[in-house]
Amino acid sequence: MARPVWSGTISFGLIAIPVKLFHAVRRQSVSFNQLDERNMARIRYRKVNAETGDEVTEDHIVKGYEISKGRYVVVDPDELEPFMPVATKSIDLEEFVDLDEIDPVYFDTAYHLAPNEAPKPYVLLARAMEQTGKVAIGRFVMRNKQYTAAIRAEDGRLVMSSLAYADEVVDPADIEELQGLDDVDVNDREIAMAESLVASLSSDFEPHKYHDEYREQVMALIQMKADGEEWEAPEAVAEQPNVIDIMAALEASVAAAKQSRAHHPAAKTTKTAKTAKTAKTAKAATTAKTAAGATSSARTKADVAAAAKQSAAKQRVAKPAAKKKATKKAAAKKSAKKSSANKSGAKKSASKKQASKKQASKKQASKKTAEKKSA
Repeated sequence: MARPVWSGTISFGLIAIPVKLFHAVRRQSVSFNQLDERNMARIRYRKVNAETGDEVTEDHIVKGYEISKGRYVVVDPDELEPFMPVATKSIDLEEFVDLDEIDPVYFDTAYHLAPNEAPKPYVLLARAMEQTGKVAIGRFVMRNKQYTAAIRAEDGRLVMSSLAYADEVVDPADIEELQGLDDVDVNDREIAMAESLVASLSSDFEPHKYHDEYREQVMALIQMKADGEEWEAPEAVAEQPNVIDIMAALEASVAAAKQSRAHHPAAKTTKTAKTAKTAKTAKAATTAKTAAGATSSARTKADVAAAAKQSAAKQRVAKPAAKKKATKKAAAKKSAKKSSANKSGAKKSASKKQASKKQASKKQASKKTAEKKSA
């Protein structure tokens, strides 16, 4: 829960609006303590004399302003007391201006202003400022320091930003590298290409897209080491080459930006919406067509089912017939084989009979010859 850092009133004319001040930005950073690696004890600092090295107690420490090298003007705290701003606990509004009149370089620390008691005066001021588009400029004191601040209305609430003083803002004329820019020659084609690059990268500001990657990576490293996990250092990013041909660089940048925009989640969302719309239209047309042919489709499905059933029945009948036919064919084959064997046997028997007949004739002829010789 946020805690107020200051409380007081917004005062202008005879009006006083009680408010509380809350930080609008909570800085996130990674801080390390220095330790002695031998026993992991914290390192402490002592105030010592720069010349002697001896430790100096608070009783001997004074404030001095260096006006030249090694020369100081010592100022006592009592001498500063008359100049300390009076803590009035009030933000005194002095004027109302247009927001676009304030250069953003002047904005410093941002705060939320919330009503402290009855909210009606607060709401009244916020709505009046929002409708007129004006920004209130005032002064207030916090922690013994005076600030100039700008208060603007945003969505029915008040936001205050402390402002830098004019003598704190660096004059661009003091920066040598910014001098002579008006004399640089740039042609219309280069300007058009640069404008094309700007247009291709134009988008709505979405602060949630940007992260402190260094802090996130360091915290991830710390968590891994705390959990006892191993960590591998990522590969170093190669340095970008210096730009030599400005036109070639602009053309390449425009092409890369267009390709990047095509893969951007927002582009994908738009494309998906268009595809969904087209699909919806096509679906509506198809639905009517499908409804018209629903009865026909049902009949077709019924016919297909009946045909499948009839085919299955035919297959059941055909299987026994085929089996019977195969059995009959095998029997005929076996009978033919047996008949062939019988024929072969008869043939062999006839040959044997004929041979026996010949042998008997030979014997009879021999017997006759022998009888003749004996006579």
